[in-house]
Amino acid sequence: MRTRTREVVRMLATFRHSAHCRRLRAAAAAQEARALADEESPDEAQEDERAETSAADERLASRKPHRGMH
Repeated sequence: MRTRTREVVRMLATFRHSAHCRRLRAAAAAQEARALADEESPDEAQEDERAETSAADERLASRKPHRGMH
């Protein structure tokens, strides 16, 4: 069996490096997609509406007179 020449070793190293870079780019793209999906999730919109409703309820409750105080 022959030993690998420097050219073959370099070629294999280049292929490994390219594959590693592709995996890194794919992982970065997936992470960015998850971040965008988290920003635009409909659950957050519902939570924001609930927070606004509860804040409005608190304002109304603070305006009501307390029992026994006329």
